[in-house]
Amino acid sequence: MKSFFYILLILLFLNCATKQQKVEVDETFYKDCLETFQDKEKCDTLVKKTEEREKQKEIIQAKLTEEQLEGLEIRDQFKDRMMGKSKLGVIGSIGEPEERSQDGSGQEFFYYRKPITRYSSEHDPDKEIIIVFRREFVTRVLYTPPDTTPKSSIPFLGDKPKIQKK
Repeated sequence: MKSFFYILLILLFLNCATKQQKVEVDETFYKDCLETFQDKEKCDTLVKKTEEREKQKEIIQAKLTEEQLEGLEIRDQFKDRMMGKSKLGVIGSIGEPEERSQDGSGQEFFYYRKPITRYSSEHDPDKEIIIVFRREFVTRVLYTPPDTTPKSSIPFLGDKPKIQKK
């Protein structure tokens, strides 16, 4: 009976410790916001927006299973594989696009909003892939990275990988 009581006490302590740590992070974020902006309303809305983004990200990640995440291609390899393919080859490889459009110069665009690629195995899936065709063949593959992908300070270098904390 005593061992059951001790186990229950330990679990309660661990639960409180993890919740308290999350509250401290939120409080420091809020305090830093108040120091920077000195406006309580702005900081309240910023904290709410941050929480909403995190919830949306968790919902999206929950929808993608481990197998689906492992099945995503690395962006550079995907771009190399798609270059020069015909429309039928692209559709056969990754399926029908969610949207198609054309411009006046004869280019056609396929928009894919489902998760297909990501920058590296540590990153989230790209939001959108745009495949550009000219004369029925792929000429460019464009992408919209997720909000969580860090950007390089030098614009022509593109995305830089996340720095892993040791």
